[in-house]
Amino acid sequence: MTNLRSFLSVLWAGATWRSLSYLLVGLVAGVAWLSWSLTLYITGAALVIVWVGIPLLVFTQLSMRWIGAAERWQANRLLHAGIGAPDPVAQRPAQADARGPWSRSVAWGQARLHDAHAWRVAAWTIIRGVLGPVGFVLAVVAFVVPLSVVAAGVAYVLDVVGVPTTSWEGEPFYGEAPWWWSPLTLTLIPVGIVLAIGGAWLVRGFARLHEPIAAWALGPGRDEATRRATERAALAEEQVRIDQDLHDSIGHMITMTVVQAGAGAHVFDTDPEFARQALRTIEERGRAAMGELDRIIATMRGASDHELAPLPGVEALPGLIADSRSAGLTITADIDAPNVSGAVSRAVFSIVRESLTNAAKYAPGAPVDVTVALDGDGVGVKVVNPRVTVPAPSASPASSERRGSGLAGLRDRATLLGGIVTAGEQADGSFEVLGLLPTGTALAAPGAPDSPWAALRERLAP
Repeated sequence: MTNLRSFLSVLWAGATWRSLSYLLVGLVAGVAWLSWSLTLYITGAALVIVWVGIPLLVFTQLSMRWIGAAERWQANRLLHAGIGAPDPVAQRPAQADARGPWSRSVAWGQARLHDAHAWRVAAWTIIRGVLGPVGFVLAVVAFVVPLSVVAAGVAYVLDVVGVPTTSWEGEPFYGEAPWWWSPLTLTLIPVGIVLAIGGAWLVRGFARLHEPIAAWALGPGRDEATRRATERAALAEEQVRIDQDLHDSIGHMITMTVVQAGAGAHVFDTDPEFARQALRTIEERGRAAMGELDRIIATMRGASDHELAPLPGVEALPGLIADSRSAGLTITADIDAPNVSGAVSRAVFSIVRESLTNAAKYAPGAPVDVTVALDGDGVGVKVVNPRVTVPAPSASPASSERRGSGLAGLRDRATLLGGIVTAGEQADGSFEVLGLLPTGTALAAPGAPDSPWAALRERLAP
């Protein structure tokens, strides 16, 4: 019953009447656009006077954009085609502007003549010129024929019951009819309804035929859509990277600054020299944070690579540990990872930095053990600090809610590199961060059985 209702609803569905309107308008639009494009293109190409013909072709190409906008609006409005607007026509690079007004005019005209969207709209005008009249005839037949059949049947019924009906000439609609005409006429109403349903579906189907062609001709091309998707993916990736940079670098510096400020305030009266040193350290870290923020902002503004400071890697770990010690952390470090470079080196630095940041936040005053070493075809990272029962004075409900977000980012980064990072509380109450990253393409060779990272390697094994 539901399928039958859906089948019959085509008669009063809004999509049917919108499709009918689109096909009726198609006659005027198709003939107008086809006449316009063929006349101007042929005239511009046939003119011997090139300084007249070429500007005419450029103007014709420019007008294709206007026609495309009108046709796209009509298709979206009546067919709900959902066709997006194409990108603006590509402009010539800025160096053409330095060559004077004539060069700029030539570049502007060349950009229009090479406009792929305008050429697709030109093809659409030809297609529309063919489909427009056909669709118009189909719409008229689908509307007029069923209506005429049903009207004839209704006129006969009215005549039978005694209601006088007349034709256009004023004569009785049927007059004297043969005996077999009456039963045949009684079938006109159901036949007209069937024809109306069939015509409605035919109109809907023919209108739908326009949609894929219109999407190709009036919307962004495949190259434009691919480029847009690539730009969106690159933008999302850049946003994630900037978020990680802000969290890792700026967050670490701010955390160490807060720790140093708290320690200086605690001994301000009893140890003024330590307090002064803490203030100097805070000043240095503030400048470093500003420099790091400038680097990230320069990246957001699209500065070239040679203008940006290189991202820190394993080679920067001694400086990171020294800065953390000056902020009040007690660190035992064992770093032995030569020949580690690239993204893996930067990931190792990020793991150690995030671990020290969390230790300063949530375990103030506790000693921290940092180990970075080669493990077969990988490099392992291990950062351990014991449990602290007294909460960090800088911790707040908001910061506690965000606890672990940095470690989650490290896990994602390690997974992209073919490695693994784990973090959590151990049986003895200490907090441990373990990471294992491949120095090559993947972790294939077995590591040492007594390696701290043996369990991680087993988890990565296929």
